Amino acid sequence: MNLFDRFILTIYSLALTVLSIIAIGIITRVIDPSYVQYALNSMYNAGSINIPYLIVAVIFLVISVRFIFSAFPQKRAREEKGIYQRTETGMVTISVDTIKSIAERTGRKVRGVRDLDTKVRTTESGNVILVKITVDGETPIPEMTQTLQKEIKHQVETIAGVEIAEVTIVVSEVVSRENVAGRTRMLD
Repeated sequence: MNLFDRFILTIYSLALTVLSIIAIGIITRVIDPSYVQYALNSMYNAGSINIPYLIVAVIFLVISVRFIFSAFPQKRAREEKGIYQRTETGMVTISVDTIKSIAERTGRKVRGVRDLDTKVRTTESGNVILVKITVDGETPIPEMTQTLQKEIKHQVETIAGVEIAEVTIVVSEVVSRENVAGRTRMLD
């Protein structure tokens, strides 16, 4: 719940508290019925719609509807915090960052990979690792990506004990030696 919702909820709760106290006062006859009758007459006998009361009623309705809908979870792309496994002695949580770290460390060891970015998702079919890579342009891409997939899957499953359903590789850029040398000269 964000700060605005908390503020509105506080005001809404205070208004309902005041209305509850007034209702209790009316029911227990602590508040004189003539005051209630006067308030109701002023709402109805204005000759037309009493705008201030209408505005307050509409605001309460909107806030109520907002809180009703916020009580139900929306389909948001939630970020995975970890992968949970039940063992004989309890629960084990392996954080997504741990799996990313293992996958990236493994991926950097594969010949031909220059740079990589990793994402881990848990889907209905299992845990998926998405690796976006930049390659050197000299190593055959099909062989390198197949090696990369096998190595990442093997290392994550061995080290973290987490089964990986799929390792998806996206080759985003090919960097040749000329490009790297040109970038180095530009930095000097």
